[in-house]
Amino acid sequence: MKKKEAKAKIKDLISSGVPKSEVFTRLSGQGIKDSLLARLIASTADPYLCDIHDRKVNAVITLMFIQAALAVLIGFGIGSTIGPNARWIIGGLSALVPLLFAWGFYNHLAGAYNAYIVLSMGSAAKQFEGLISGSIPMFVGSVIGIGMFAFVYYVRQKIFPDLAFFSPRKVRGQYVFSN
Repeated sequence: MKKKEAKAKIKDLISSGVPKSEVFTRLSGQGIKDSLLARLIASTADPYLCDIHDRKVNAVITLMFIQAALAVLIGFGIGSTIGPNARWIIGGLSALVPLLFAWGFYNHLAGAYNAYIVLSMGSAAKQFEGLISGSIPMFVGSVIGIGMFAFVYYVRQKIFPDLAFFSPRKVRGQYVFSN
């Protein structure tokens, strides 16, 4: 079985209500490594959990749209100093990243949540530096950034409870899935 086939089978089984641990035992040993199979299962969103946490996901998506709007304004301002067409290009490119995250969150892609978390962790030093800088705008920006990181991580844990940090949860050498 190939990775694409495994993804389709996993999605079908989980959508039909089969517990993730049962999906793992059914598909284990069919030509795909157990570690890859566990990662695919853990990163597949359960429709039931998506329905329960729909408001949280919608809040994250709304925040991404707000970030995109702010990015357009900031990019437009920066591009205006460069040239007449640069403002449109820089504004559009600045908005593209939050809009791609919004699309990933809307489609319940674990990779979108993980990418956001990794990018936020990359700027964590600046965020904490902003908290102690004494500058009010830096403090406010840092609080918003840290709050967004925490909220996105929280929502990711609700939608994908089987992911430890970035890999499937493992206890005593065995993959463990919530049912």
